[in-house]
Amino acid sequence: MSKEKRYKIICPYCGRTQYACKSIFHEMGVADGGHGTCLECKEHMRLIFNEKEQLMKAEKWEFEL
Repeated sequence: MSKEKRYKIICPYCGRTQYACKSIFHEMGVADGGHGTCLECKEHMRLIFNEKEQLMKAEKWEFEL
């Protein structure tokens, strides 16, 4: 099992609580550089990391065409 720190997130679609690790882009300082898929409803989420507060937030993925 990985020893990376996990951050609590809540799916913005179904409200399920999940946990996510920082992405490579988060590690490089790109706050909105993560994404994931909800384990329950399978919707796509954007993962925003707040370095100062050490918190991660999930937002709805807005596709632009």
